[in-house]
Amino acid sequence: MSEYQQNFESIISKYRLSLFKVASTFEADPTLRLDLLQEMFVAIWQALASFKEQSSLHTFIYKVAYNQALTHVTKQRKNQNFDELTESIECKRSDIESHVSALQSLSYLTNKIGKLPIIQRQLITLSLEGVCYNDMAEISGLSVTNVGVQLNRAKTKLNKLLERE
Repeated sequence: MSEYQQNFESIISKYRLSLFKVASTFEADPTLRLDLLQEMFVAIWQALASFKEQSSLHTFIYKVAYNQALTHVTKQRKNQNFDELTESIECKRSDIESHVSALQSLSYLTNKIGKLPIIQRQLITLSLEGVCYNDMAEISGLSVTNVGVQLNRAKTKLNKLLERE
């Protein structure tokens, strides 16, 4: 153990406020700031063993603290990016699940519509597309009144088919 490590407590006492300021500069969250401060203390303790007095102790401690703060910020960004990516994946997974569910529902509905007579199938499909009665009449060759009658029959049959299951 180096002489500086033996005097670790007095060194930390002397530089505690300065180290807190460095930590505050790099970390806004109070809990994470305390974590960073602890990480700085550990890094300083480990680095003191290799201190060769090529610079002042003050400069050396700041350099170690600064490097530890950079490491901390880098880790936090990676964690944040990972969390954002995870959330994004979860959102995408949820979107995919709802999309698959919608496709299954659409497939089920399409299957039931396929059991209707062809003219009613055509009118229901046009109705689901938001086509108005006049346009349905023109497309199908039926009168507007007959479109209404056939569409009501189709809806009734479709409801019965859907109720069965």
